[in-house]
Amino acid sequence: MSGHADVVIVGAGASGGVAALRLARAGLRVVCLEQGDWADRENYPGAGPDWELLARKQWSSSPNLRARPADYPLDLDDSDMVLGNFNGVGGGTILYNAVWPRLLPSDFRTGTDFGIGDDWPLSYAELVPHYEATDRQFGVSGLGGNPAYPPGADPPLPPLPIGRAGLALARAHARLGWHWWPESNAILSATRDGRHACVQRGTCGSGCNEGAKGSTDVTHWPGALAAGAQLLTGARARQIEVDPRGRARGVTWLDADGRERFQGADVVLCAANGIGTARLLLLSAHPGAPDGLANSSGLVGRRLMVHPGAMVEGYFDDDLRSWQGHFGGQIQSLEFGGTDPGRGFVGGTRWSLTPTGGPLAVAFGLRGRPPLGADHHRHMRSRFGRGARWVVLCEDLPDPRNRVELSTTLVDGDGIPAPKVTYRISDDARRATEWSIERATESLTEAGAHTVEGVAMRNNSHLLGTARMGDERDTSVVDRWGVAHDVRNLAIVDGSVFVTVGAANPTSTISALALRAVDHLLAHRAHVPVPEPTRHFATRDRALGRAATAPVAPRTAVGDAARDRLRVLARAIVPAGDRMPAAADVGVAGDLLDRVLDARPDLVAPLLRAVDRDVDDPSARLEVLRTTDAPAYRALVLVVLAAYYRAPGVRARLGYPGQEATPVGRFEFPEYLSEGLLDHLVAR
Repeated sequence: MSGHADVVIVGAGASGGVAALRLARAGLRVVCLEQGDWADRENYPGAGPDWELLARKQWSSSPNLRARPADYPLDLDDSDMVLGNFNGVGGGTILYNAVWPRLLPSDFRTGTDFGIGDDWPLSYAELVPHYEATDRQFGVSGLGGNPAYPPGADPPLPPLPIGRAGLALARAHARLGWHWWPESNAILSATRDGRHACVQRGTCGSGCNEGAKGSTDVTHWPGALAAGAQLLTGARARQIEVDPRGRARGVTWLDADGRERFQGADVVLCAANGIGTARLLLLSAHPGAPDGLANSSGLVGRRLMVHPGAMVEGYFDDDLRSWQGHFGGQIQSLEFGGTDPGRGFVGGTRWSLTPTGGPLAVAFGLRGRPPLGADHHRHMRSRFGRGARWVVLCEDLPDPRNRVELSTTLVDGDGIPAPKVTYRISDDARRATEWSIERATESLTEAGAHTVEGVAMRNNSHLLGTARMGDERDTSVVDRWGVAHDVRNLAIVDGSVFVTVGAANPTSTISALALRAVDHLLAHRAHVPVPEPTRHFATRDRALGRAATAPVAPRTAVGDAARDRLRVLARAIVPAGDRMPAAADVGVAGDLLDRVLDARPDLVAPLLRAVDRDVDDPSARLEVLRTTDAPAYRALVLVVLAAYYRAPGVRARLGYPGQEATPVGRFEFPEYLSEGLLDHLVAR
């Protein structure tokens, strides 16, 4: 279909974009297979009034919640963590928060220095040129000189504003003598390469409408295509094919209509993340590799690491406008970034300060249980716009029992086995999480928070370690350059190759490793074995198409009687009080309901169950729903709160104008410099 390629790449996310741009500009014939499609920035929900609703479903990081035809589901029955993944051009960078730290130098040698995990077959110093190159490609904003790292080039752009909350926490850490630093983000603080600077809308996790966030659909793929790369969307990789000598000869894939295709290539690059790549290698088993392609070590899919952690929020008397700002991180702390056995756990932690979200996020809180009734307005008055959140990542140690396999019970829209994830949070990570909540509480209290709450974080999209690199083929899947020990023209350029993960968000390191891998490929291309020339014939042409999303009931199904019952229940969920109107009095059963259900038609069916009978005692009815039909209860509460906080009068009384676009100034909140809040660190 596309002709024989020099390189075929599976996956158009962070690593796939980096690899394609470098290879295409070097003159190679590059074809990339991406099972998702291009995202239209106009469709990202952040600029609209329903962004919080849409971010919970259509733009959720969970493929199981999104359930798009291009997604593959995850079998998480045996996982302690809910894992995310996005299929589309840009991959996970479409929805990531773009926090852009590097691994620490010590993270590459934890075996030697601390007796935990394993050493990488490369050092931090070897990766620095590639870190700096990808910083420029993605457009990283930050402040140079962070004493937690060795000296090197400054980020290409100045830091984003640290915000009111960031300034309060910076002052607190200066008093405590703790590390803090303006966060590095792959988000533009100034215009660059035709891209707009950040507008501080605070909706980074559901796509950036301005293109300020460094997602590879914006930063890499336009250049790769201009250089001659070909990107096939709607292309679901089913198997890496090998020739009689065991060399990779290309990828069999299925188009959106279910027709089998084949893309031949001299070299195959896997860039499908730590779950997708492991799945593809296992699906590519053949008589010469019955346990999966490139799996003579038995480690394909093993040693999955995902960064458990915590979220800790403090609430202040001051108005911090904490629904606004990049999201992203405002400031970071590596005070506890290194291993200290005296803490009762091994490994380090990393903190990043974020906004606390819009009205729905604050209403539901960290535990997802909004206070209803008379307490609701007091909760919102004391918290909305007045919060600061530390997101804590804890080092996740490699454990071969944490793994990706092929599910025997779940398939994707083409009938291909879904990945089954087995993941258990270690006792060490649990201790690290509990300890970190205590330290973050200390930080927020020092900053002036009157209330602090912390919870363990049980969802993440950091998918790492399932095809680790190493010098020995019996203890690793790929070598130090990402080339498979077993198949020398097959390389892995995504986070699967991580040996350890530190406590850092991984996309910066993933991108640097991908660039390093393809630089090596180009330098040694003459020595890469190529497959025997073959002609491929499709073995099937099902033309069935992908499974469509299940139909949902239209909002017109919510008739007058159901709306009357909804008004009764809504008055109990959000009554009048504290100078705020009752939900029933602002139209949550009328036009506002229609707008909510237009945005989230999946809520119609469970809502109808919640309002399927007359209500004499609304409090009793709510309790019955909570205990007997939790999905209907959750839908009812979400619909009422979403409609309520969509009402203009409610927003006005809260002082909430919506997620405003406010272009950044280059030197906002300079107090941290004029007050010398970094002086104690620079002097270390």
